[in-house]
Amino acid sequence: MDMNQYLSMFIDESNDHLQSLNENMLLLEGSPNDLSIVQVIFRSAHTLKGMAATMGFEDMASLTHQMENVLDLVRNEKLAMQDFIFDTLFKGLDALESMVQDITEGGEGKADVSEIVASLQAIVRGEDPSGKGTGAAAQASASAPKVGAAIQLDEFQYSVLNQSIADGHRVLYLDVHIRENCQLKAVRAYMVFDLLERSGEVVKSSPSVQDIEQEKFEHSFSLYYITLKDPAELESQILNVSEIDKVTVMELDQESLQQMSELGSASQEAAAVAEAPAKEEAANAVTTQAEAKEQTGQKQTPQAPAAKTPSKTGGAAPSRTIRVDIERLDVLMNLFSELLIDRVRLEQLASEVQNHALTETVEHMSRVSSDLQDIVMKLRMVPVDTVFNRFPRMIRDLAKSLDKKVDLIITGAETELDRTVIDEIGDPLVHLLRNAVDHGIEPIADRISSGKPETGTVHLRAFHSGNHVFIEIEEDGRGIYRENILKTAIKKGVVTQEQASAMSDEEVNQLLFAPGFSTAEKISDVSGRGVGLDVVNAKITSLGGQVTIYSTPGKGTNFSVQLPLTLSIIAAMMVKMGSEKYAIPLSSIVETGIVRKEQIRTVHGNKMVEFRGQHIPLISLSKIFNIKDFNEHEEAETEIIVIHKGERLAALAIDEFIGQNEIVLKSLGKYLPQIKGISGATILGDGQVALILDPNVFIK
Repeated sequence: MDMNQYLSMFIDESNDHLQSLNENMLLLEGSPNDLSIVQVIFRSAHTLKGMAATMGFEDMASLTHQMENVLDLVRNEKLAMQDFIFDTLFKGLDALESMVQDITEGGEGKADVSEIVASLQAIVRGEDPSGKGTGAAAQASASAPKVGAAIQLDEFQYSVLNQSIADGHRVLYLDVHIRENCQLKAVRAYMVFDLLERSGEVVKSSPSVQDIEQEKFEHSFSLYYITLKDPAELESQILNVSEIDKVTVMELDQESLQQMSELGSASQEAAAVAEAPAKEEAANAVTTQAEAKEQTGQKQTPQAPAAKTPSKTGGAAPSRTIRVDIERLDVLMNLFSELLIDRVRLEQLASEVQNHALTETVEHMSRVSSDLQDIVMKLRMVPVDTVFNRFPRMIRDLAKSLDKKVDLIITGAETELDRTVIDEIGDPLVHLLRNAVDHGIEPIADRISSGKPETGTVHLRAFHSGNHVFIEIEEDGRGIYRENILKTAIKKGVVTQEQASAMSDEEVNQLLFAPGFSTAEKISDVSGRGVGLDVVNAKITSLGGQVTIYSTPGKGTNFSVQLPLTLSIIAAMMVKMGSEKYAIPLSSIVETGIVRKEQIRTVHGNKMVEFRGQHIPLISLSKIFNIKDFNEHEEAETEIIVIHKGERLAALAIDEFIGQNEIVLKSLGKYLPQIKGISGATILGDGQVALILDPNVFIK
């Protein structure tokens, strides 16, 4: 089987399972006694293990198996979840994510996870990797031999061993390791058994004698043994067998035998899962996306062998999703953009020719292309949840490392963004969130002394406004102090004393985006407020967005990130101002209207008009863009467009309405500087270029 063709599918589905594991682990941390969550986690881990084994990523499969052992004890109520268990499992998930990332980059998915594996094995044995007890299980294992997972004994075997101790015989537990480069490990194991049977009796071994003879074992085996021989002498004889690497011999009394037996029972369930043949897991390891989601859901059904003819009852539902390379969608969007420009041109020609058949055909083509446009646009739109879902785990780990209590509240995760924007926005948001927790939220003692609850709150919200999506990161921390920023800015030569005194609070806050700027008294390895914010700002600006900072000292800070909803096609109102044409995104428009000259009032030097019981600013675009052949205030009546940004409104004065159009967004390119109020340009049906306004800039 050619695995390369399944590699992309394996990577995608592994990421899906890892995300599910992270989310459900966080849920379980909040409700550690909810076994239904444990069942979901166990199934995800089991599926991931099977997928990794099928694809030949042994390190990944081995680590997942060890995690599965712990989860199996938890779901069978033989182990209670505790903080150190959560920490160890989360470390395992981090290691698995690193392995998948390595595979994505063309590696073999290998990693040194021996420390994590040892911790997981210790948990299965009932120990705390940090050295603290875990209750009854830990106490039971305290005096028991630490020689790997104990072997489960049946009632007869236990009674034989117990009676042998009572009769004065020695009962030993042996753990034998054969060198890993040994080519004939079954032969070496046979030589050890032959040696033992000369002076005693082997009661139970793991793996079984039959499996060892067939080389169905790794490089070690354990056994219970009855003898009269001295343990030290026996150990020396076994080590003399060629290619035996290590031997551990423990003599048991009746108490330690009982403890070992109990530990063997506790670990048997986990071991049973590991012994399932890899082929059984492979049958359903690399699944379609829809099947993978079903496996991680609440319902689990046994998989039937594939049949040549479809079953009429209980058959698996066909996949209703496919994965498409984003580059193919980009090509599709570019082709459709060209088609849209030609459609507008045809509509204009049809209106000039006044041919009924041509007009009818063009109208039909317009309706079909509009439906096609909706589908193409929806193909590219992805919920921001795909970015947001990684943050709860990140905030949990960060707060724990900083000894802070932080609640992350996410709203608007269903808000959709263009896939291109989604792919790029993750890293800037990570930095802003880490910055908020590290330097925004105060330490617990400081919060209590200032009358705040000890748990800080970080709000991560997304919402639509016009042709943009806003993502806000708001915390109830210490806030930003103007004097601290200006002191640092003057010291570093960013601004002069005279410039600083004339700056508004908003302008002062924007100084945080200066390269290398920081007001943090102590820079941590997590983040420093201002360190890297210039990179964040540059990334968001490159996506056609912008970042605005709002802060109240002592109350908290809000970083508002404005992003374009899409980078391709929008519905717009075409208007004229003088001899120039402009496009205003339809999603930003509340309504259109006409105001008379006497309805315009001046309040504190700003022109205002009444709109539905409130006064809103009247913005002169002719002044902003220096349109010399148009001045709206010379006319008796002025046509206006009422625009909005969230709940805030403003009115734009225009000369003439042209009509609504679907327009293709084109960037202004690298050679033109960023122009305030202009988000791009479009090509009209007659070949002319019209600038696209960004209404959000005009509303403060």
